[in-house]
Amino acid sequence: MTKKNEHWILIRGLAREARHWSDFPEQLERGLKSAGIEARIDCIDLPGAGRFSEMKAPLTIAEMTEFVRGKYLEIRRQIRESGQTPPQMTRLVSISLGGMVASDWLQRWPTEFSGAVLMNTSFKGFSPAYRRLKPLAMKKLIKVIAMPDPLQRETEVLRLISNREDLVSKTAKEWARFADERPVTRENFARQLLAATLFKPAQTPPAAPILVLGSEKDRMVDQACSKTIARKWATDYETHETAGHDLTLDAPEWTVEKIVAWDLGLNEMPAV
Repeated sequence: MTKKNEHWILIRGLAREARHWSDFPEQLERGLKSAGIEARIDCIDLPGAGRFSEMKAPLTIAEMTEFVRGKYLEIRRQIRESGQTPPQMTRLVSISLGGMVASDWLQRWPTEFSGAVLMNTSFKGFSPAYRRLKPLAMKKLIKVIAMPDPLQRETEVLRLISNREDLVSKTAKEWARFADERPVTRENFARQLLAATLFKPAQTPPAAPILVLGSEKDRMVDQACSKTIARKWATDYETHETAGHDLTLDAPEWTVEKIVAWDLGLNEMPAV
């Protein structure tokens, strides 16, 4: 089997960072490798979170996209400077707020990625506000963001975005450590949320192929939002019956399986 080389960029959601992917990047890499694809996977944090938690988060998705794109171009340059050739096949994997950044990126720089995965995201102009962030979820987020104790806060966050109660205790401890080490300020949380609320992409679909993945039991974002994106943009679409908003936490094996199958389908498409 001829090995194919690909470069994958992963972008997380609201007030999250690369470490919140847990071991999903490694699982994705193994899944691709088993399908004959050698993948380089890089996770890029949004401004105001993770490695960039000391920055003030932009108030627009466009500015977030420009920041993340700049980091991506740095990575590509570093690959070239090391004497290697960056893989021509490039993919984006994104969730929630990250999906808005990915969509904006695809529309503004249509040749930079040859495919993208959007998980549990939503757009203004596609879905009403009460579906983009469910009212009960909004009330809980307002309550949670005011909690001073990171462990209590992350436990409640997990009970909102995950349906895997068996994972809550262990994961909350890990996420509380992340919050201690790289805290997202309340101001940056609010700025990211405002940017997400206002994001309205063009109705015209991006040129790159897209896979939309959703969770039927998402308690934060109505699953109808993902279905609407898939319908309006005529994308591939898969939904998990029991997972919550954090799809890669609740159902990582299923998510990898769907992404790898989609990627193999793209590789079989004739060149235009």
